[in-house]
Amino acid sequence: QQTKMQESDNKNLIKDFNVLKREISILKNELNSINDQKEIWFKKKEDLKKEVLALIDEIKVLRDKKDDFNKKVKDLKLERDKYNKEVKEKIEKIKELNFKKKDISKDKKVITSPGALKENINKLELMIETEALSLEKEKKLMKEIKKLKKEYEKFKDVKNIGNEANVISNEINEAKEKAQDFHKKIQNIAKESQNYYEKLNEFSKKIKELNAKQEEAFEHFLRFKNQFVEKSRLLEEKLKETGNYGKEIETSKAKKEKKQKFKKEKKIEEKIKDVEEKLKKKIN
Repeated sequence: QQTKMQESDNKNLIKDFNVLKREISILKNELNSINDQKEIWFKKKEDLKKEVLALIDEIKVLRDKKDDFNKKVKDLKLERDKYNKEVKEKIEKIKELNFKKKDISKDKKVITSPGALKENINKLELMIETEALSLEKEKKLMKEIKKLKKEYEKFKDVKNIGNEANVISNEINEAKEKAQDFHKKIQNIAKESQNYYEKLNEFSKKIKELNAKQEEAFEHFLRFKNQFVEKSRLLEEKLKETGNYGKEIETSKAKKEKKQKFKKEKKIEEKIKDVEEKLKKKIN
């Protein structure tokens, strides 16, 4: 009865051991599958990280270029403003000259024909040089010549003012052209700078999207990593169990062999006794 029970226990032990081995095999397959998923998501996370780093490098280049453009725009604005200031200053100068010319022209004594004025001066001077004039008459003519010359000088002032105004007007046109030229350059660079600004926004938006995907990939990686750790722990426990089962089976097997050996030896002893008994009977 005891032998039967032991045999039954051995069978159950082997059965449980085989079930355990199947569970270990399933666990190993699950572990490999989980590890594959874990590595896939880790690689995806790393690939996304590389994309982000590449975009960050591009953004740095774009920012440097944009900073260069901003500096150029700043320098060009200084040049443009310098010429615009020059234009304003020269316009004020023109206004001053026009006021001065207007004030001189208001004087009724100014003769509008400089040729006639000069001709009168020459005529009176010739009279003094060629005619025999009384002292009083000569003084009178000299006084008239002085007066006419004064008028002539006033006219010359008006003319000089006009010439100066023309020169300044030309300088204003040149300064305006230069200011306009710098303004066009500013507009062109501003357009390029705007393109870089739009690219910066586009890259920043893309980085934000990639970071979100990278975070999602990392969450998947962590989930599979935790599963991998849990399954590894369970597999380790199962493998320890197989060791214990192995020991029990080996012990049971050793006991069985020992028992079989004992039976065999007992059987041999019984046969020897039987032979000895038969020999004794023959001798007697």
